[in-house]
Amino acid sequence: MKITKPLRALFIASAFVASALAHAALDVEGIAFEDSETVANTKLLRNGASVSTMLSAKATAVGLYMTQRQGTMETAMAQKGAKRVRVVALREISAKDLATVLLDRIKQNASRDEIENNVLQFAALGGAFSSRSKLAKGDVVTLDYVPTNQTTEIRVNGELTGQPIMGDAFYPVLMKVWIGPKVRGATRDALLGASEHAAK
Repeated sequence: MKITKPLRALFIASAFVASALAHAALDVEGIAFEDSETVANTKLLRNGASVSTMLSAKATAVGLYMTQRQGTMETAMAQKGAKRVRVVALREISAKDLATVLLDRIKQNASRDEIENNVLQFAALGGAFSSRSKLAKGDVVTLDYVPTNQTTEIRVNGELTGQPIMGDAFYPVLMKVWIGPKVRGATRDALLGASEHAAK
């Protein structure tokens, strides 16, 4: 079949639109999560993004980034390389409440061995937000795993909150706050890319 100039132009335009959609930012409650971010000089792909609640109310928008997209909790936790969880406050949040929720959700979703093997790391996580009283609407928290140092770095609006948390076994447990077995299904499925993976 001979391809006419108009038809060729249509093919090119369709390919351009498909490429743009594949790399488009994902909107969650007005917060844009880009298709990729960079941690430790490594390009990470958006695995998914969702709303997360506190006390049954929408509190944060969360995005999960890894070197390769994964569709289950087990494969996401086992994924090697740098990782990022990007958390954006949708309203004013008490820093103490945020730290408490993070620790409570770890206890709800982690195994006994995971908790016992990361006691010092959990203490460091609980103290990571002690220097501030609250997060304002729009504040951005990033929780990055840096494989070269085997550390977790927590930043608020780009500023490191304290010393990096040591230990390569800690970050997979931290991920359970958002993708653990007892996390709200809609949140977990969205972060594991249910809708994104289905579209690709």
